[in-house]
Amino acid sequence: MAGGPEEGHYAFPEPMIERALAVMDVVAVPAETPLVHAARQLGKSVVTGAQIVALQALEQFVLYTGQHPDAELFAAATAHARAG
Repeated sequence: MAGGPEEGHYAFPEPMIERALAVMDVVAVPAETPLVHAARQLGKSVVTGAQIVALQALEQFVLYTGQHPDAELFAAATAHARAG
């Protein structure tokens, strides 16, 4: 998004964001898109694209290994993935 023609634009009209109960964005990078930022400013419940990618990775891990990591391990793995 940075440097692109839609940088700084919302994916939806602002009145629609205001009426939403929650906002889900599928853009993973940057996680804090203009849509996510606007929704947070309005106090909406938000799911970012980065969170969606992490949840998809978790489900793939479970399918491949049959193991279900606990919330602490999941948080550590997502923090590690964002750092690197």
